Amino acid sequence: MAPTHTSLRLQVSERLMLIPADTKSSTTGYKNVSFNRSREKFEVYARDGGKRVRLGYFDTAEEAATAYARSEYGRADAAKLLQPRAAPTAAGAEVIRQAEREGLTLVTSSSSNSGYKGVTYHAKAQGRKKYSLMVTAGGKQVTLGWFATAEQAALFYARREAGRDTSDLTAPPPPPPPPAPSSAAGAEAVRQAEREGLTLATSGNSTGYKGVSFCPKQSGSKKYKLAVRAGGRKVTLGYFATAEQAALFYARREAGRDTSDLTAPPPPPPPTSAAGAEAIQQAGREGLTLVTSSSSNSGYKGVCCRPKEAGSKKYMLTVTAGGNMDIAKKINAAGTWSAD
Repeated sequence: MAPTHTSLRLQVSERLMLIPADTKSSTTGYKNVSFNRSREKFEVYARDGGKRVRLGYFDTAEEAATAYARSEYGRADAAKLLQPRAAPTAAGAEVIRQAEREGLTLVTSSSSNSGYKGVTYHAKAQGRKKYSLMVTAGGKQVTLGWFATAEQAALFYARREAGRDTSDLTAPPPPPPPPAPSSAAGAEAVRQAEREGLTLATSGNSTGYKGVSFCPKQSGSKKYKLAVRAGGRKVTLGYFATAEQAALFYARREAGRDTSDLTAPPPPPPPTSAAGAEAIQQAGREGLTLVTSSSSNSGYKGVCCRPKEAGSKKYMLTVTAGGNMDIAKKINAAGTWSAD
């Protein structure tokens, strides 16, 4: 409903802020303002200590909203709405970049709790889409939609004002950029995906990858779980040592590729010395493969670096023999082997 000239003059002179509705079911677009059919007037009320306090009846929704804005309740709401806007999420930041790529400017507003014109944040709204976009059309306030981020709603508004296509804004929000790999094995999984022409599907969850969750209480070194929906149920596809390995499994599965080799150990770490590099070359000459491990601090299976160990032999090799863990050999700092 379009504000009357009188209500607009009052709002400007008193520096009032009309509080937008905080529920999707509002028919007026203003908080605590509803149309009373029996009186054929707009009623405004407030909540005080769990009680409903009637503030009056008015001929227009704007007059009722102005009365609420003047009240102590409305001024308290305005103070909350005018608090500094939080930094955008990863998805929101990507929308801002998309607007820049399209040559659009997201219209800001100091009177909106989202920081963007026509966009309102509704903390109590159900679901993940808590940002509404409203415009005035034909003398009425019209809701154009609900969005997951304020930036998505602002981009919709910017495209609409520029006469652009807005249909793609009903699609899921753009994925956030991939997180930085947390380990050498994770970085190698990212490079392997690039070599295979695959894209690791990202997500706004704690790991940064779609379907991948971190399970700190999971026993062993594989604490990243990959789960997908199949047949209406959530199915666990496996546990992995890094989030990137799980994401690579998912990408290969989605592309119809072979996923069996994802159970293989990670690539060997780079040698830390010339003697270590020579040991790798010697293994190649003998046709041997050094067995790697993502759960070892050395990068090799059964080999543990013990920096506090006296002397130059700081790498310990253990194997399982007869059901027990036995110290088989020690490797000195130069990379040569010797019996303990």
